[in-house]
Amino acid sequence: MTPATGPTPTGPAAGGDAAAVPPATTADPADQRRLLDLQALDTALDQARSRMQQLRQDPRYRELQQAVADRQAEADAAAVALEQARAAVTAADAEVAGVRSHRERNQRRLDAGEGSARDLERMMHELATLAELQDRHEEAELEAMDAAEQAEAADATAREGLAAAQRSARERAAELKAEADEVSARGQDLTARRAALAATLPPGLLARYERVRARAGGIGAARLVGNHSEASGMPISPADLEAIRRAPADTLVYCPDSGAILVRGDDA
Repeated sequence: MTPATGPTPTGPAAGGDAAAVPPATTADPADQRRLLDLQALDTALDQARSRMQQLRQDPRYRELQQAVADRQAEADAAAVALEQARAAVTAADAEVAGVRSHRERNQRRLDAGEGSARDLERMMHELATLAELQDRHEEAELEAMDAAEQAEAADATAREGLAAAQRSARERAAELKAEADEVSARGQDLTARRAALAATLPPGLLARYERVRARAGGIGAARLVGNHSEASGMPISPADLEAIRRAPADTLVYCPDSGAILVRGDDA
């Protein structure tokens, strides 16, 4: 069984409609700051996609599926062994019944005195042989019955193990589906909010952001805090920082390490 995971959270692909608009090199500082909100939504969408992929590839569920397959194989083997054991009991019963019938028939003839003295003597010897044969067949019958009881117990244990494995797999599948439904709903909400925000941004700025984000591994814009780039997590060299500070407020500046758009604050 495969857990249902719902639709994957969606977002705009890099190089989509925004790619047809010439990327901007300048933007109002207020619009630049709104890129941070867009980036937050895109990061949340990326996380939702990643989580959905993790749910689809859940290692615990795969282990439980393998356990179900293993228990199924054991249950199948136990069922075959039980069928064979029951067939052996039936065959042993038939052997005992055949010998008993033959012995009873000869006993009746002997008791009736049918046949010559030689025939009667032969029947007496045959009866003794049949008694020994019946004893052996009855012993084999008991052994077959004991083996069948053990096979029945093994079959019941195997079926219980299979049922338990199937139950665990179903429970995990239900857990995965429940979380996947939540992630899908969150992804749909994020996608709608993302589309609404993107529609308010200048097309050229959005195009630049999308292009940068595609190149920078998912980070299109980040804050510049002091001399620290939140895009790369690294401090910016004094020379690069001076060039950024000298740039007009409406000029887009970039992280030297990651290439992401740096959104300057009041201290930049």
